[in-house]
Formats: sequence, C-alpha cells, structure tokens
Amino acid sequence: MDDFDQDSVAAAWSGAVADPAVVIDEPTDFDPIPAGLDLPPEIDTATTPPYTEAPAPVEDTPELTDPTPQQVPEQVDEIDEIDLTVPDDGVYGNPAAWTLGWFFQQFDGYCGPSAVAQVVSQYTGAEITDPQQLVDRAIDLGLMDDPSLGMTLADIETLLEDQGVPATITTSSLDDLRDRLDAGYGVIAMVDSGEIWQTDPDSEDDLPDHVLVVAGIDDNRGVVILSDPGIPTGNQLEVPIAQFEDAWADGDHLMLITDAPDDGLITGPALSSVAPSDRSAIIRL
Repeated sequence: MDDFDQDSVAAAWSGAVADPAVVIDEPTDFDPIPAGLDLPPEIDTATTPPYTEAPAPVEDTPELTDPTPQQVPEQVDEIDEIDLTVPDDGVYGNPAAWTLGWFFQQFDGYCGPSAVAQVVSQYTGAEITDPQQLVDRAIDLGLMDDPSLGMTLADIETLLEDQGVPATITTSSLDDLRDRLDAGYGVIAMVDSGEIWQTDPDSEDDLPDHVLVVAGIDDNRGVVILSDPGIPTGNQLEVPIAQFEDAWADGDHLMLITDAPDDGLITGPALSSVAPSDRSAIIRL
C-alpha cells in the first residue's frame, strides 16, 4: 500500500468541517407536542441510580467430554498378508453367457463354422443364427472344399480371426481349462463326438471328429457345461467331467483359445495369452 501524508489527511478533514457550506446555522424545527397528551413523568436524574447493563443469563453448559473415537480398521502390517485371490466357488466360466448365441448346426461338417459363430457373437455382438454365412465365407477363403468333410482346427482358427477374433491353438489340461474359463477366454475344444453323445458305444472309434464351445466347469456337480452345436439339445449340455476328459483326450487335449478375454465371460483374474502351436486336425461332422 502507498504511504500517505497524515498532515494532508488531517487538513482535508479539518477543511471539510470548517466549510461554512456544511455548517447547520439553525436547529431543525419539529412539530409541537399536541396538548392533552398523557406523557410519563419526568425522571429526576439527580436521584435515579446510574444505568447498568443487566448481567447476561447464565446458560447451563454441558460438561465437555472426549469425542467418541472413530472405529479405525486394524492396520495390516505387511501388504503380503492381503489375500487378493478370487474365492473358489467350484464353478469356472460363465455358462449362461453362451445361451443366446447357441444354435443347432443341422448339417454334418458345419460344427467348425457353428462354433466360430458362437464365439464371434459373444465377442462382437453380431447375431449369427445360421452357420451358412460362415460356411460360405470359409469356402471363399479356401478353407473348405466339401463342407460335409469339415475343417481343420487351423482353418477354424483362420476363420475366427477373419471375423475379428484372434485365437491360438494349444494343448491344454483340465486345470488350465478351468483357469482360462474363469479368466474370460473363449474356448473351442476338439473332441470325439461319440464319447460326448454316447450314441453307439459299440461303434466308438476314439477319433476326434467334432468341435464345440466349452462354456463352463462345475466341480460341485462334477460336470462340464458345453455349448454344442452338434445336437438339438446341445445348449448348456452337461456331461460328467470324466466323460468330457475321455472325449477331449481323443483329440489330444487340443483347443482353440481366444487371444484376449471377453468382459462378459470374466469371472476370475485375467491371464496372459497363450503361446502359438502349429498342430491341427481334421474335423469331420
């Protein structure tokens, strides 16, 4: 703030008071008090005690007490003691997510395009209820000649990636499959259809001839939940774990797994993508 001259300020104030233009020469006239007005008697100031202010009322002041301490959670000494694992409820994957994308393939050899259609629908939201459009696309890409002869797993991988869902062929195990399902990956497994459907045990050939989507595993009930396009009752088809294991073993535990999880499938911690493999097999259904 700038310094100011106290003398100048004093002069300004004194000059204002000395200005005759602002001096009131005569008192202001007031209206006279009407006659007969009952006025209170005049107070004799000589005998009236001097005015003193009444003491302020004393309020009851509550006793001060210490505030109630907040409940502070017990401090964890070391971060390593915190359990970040997802509780194991015995169910792996999100089987219900595959319900809307399932359909019956109708024709032999269409299991590959039908399984691809389910995964593409889940990952992209596209509504594919007829495998023919993907069969036609596979033919255009040179992945199929006679559709009734099916596709190799490598060609199914190519068709899936053509539809915008990168995937990798790998050999796996039931424990790894559980982890993949919980982490939200899409899984197409190669199996022996005879082991799954058990249509004619006497004619069982122990050959992999079918692919299907693995929707989940329920250890509590001891079943694998499949989204199988190969039979009319394949939506949420449940087979005993041992039965699925036998069917999958005939396919050398091969599976086609998406390279990234899908948000709608995640039920546990995400995993990194798997290493590629050049193994393939002929799918005949």
